[in-house]
Amino acid sequence: MRLEQVVEEYGDDVELIWRSFMLRPEPEERSAEKFAEYTRSWERPASMEPTVTFRTWSTDNAPPSHSMPSAVAGKVAARFGPERYRAFHRRAMEAYFTENRTISDRSVLLDLAEEAGIDREAFDQRWQEEGEALLAEVVAEHNEAVGAGINAVPSLVVGEKYLVAGAVDVADYRRVIDTYRSETATEPGPDAGS
Repeated sequence: MRLEQVVEEYGDDVELIWRSFMLRPEPEERSAEKFAEYTRSWERPASMEPTVTFRTWSTDNAPPSHSMPSAVAGKVAARFGPERYRAFHRRAMEAYFTENRTISDRSVLLDLAEEAGIDREAFDQRWQEEGEALLAEVVAEHNEAVGAGINAVPSLVVGEKYLVAGAVDVADYRRVIDTYRSETATEPGPDAGS
């Protein structure tokens, strides 16, 4: 949410493109106790995020088994336009970090799509029709990120030059974007003489 806030501040000068990276690409069953312990690591990023509440896993819902279903669902949501994608993305984040819902469960993801203003049946149909291609897209983006040395979520790549890995303060995002913008503003264009 902080990153989207920064992008809004820059307006048309900055474009945010979400790409898939899966911390857990393969299904991995974890006990609720172990997962609750893992979610204690959310406390630091939670202290930096004023618009979203983070809650250590404390429900009877099963922990998500892997990242693939939610990554594919995000691609499906994007097919309904950027506004619906942003609404879906925000609902998925809230469902996971605040409501402790199992976002690897297809029925939960269909609920989230509906809560984000996407027709549930249309979303499900699109997923059935395009799921294999979207899965391939998610895997390709994940592999590209791994090949580029990305190993954290979130990771921000600015101008294919700077990598900001992990949860950082808004000022850190601004600093990297401003650095890149100042460098590219002073670089000679392709027609400049030597």
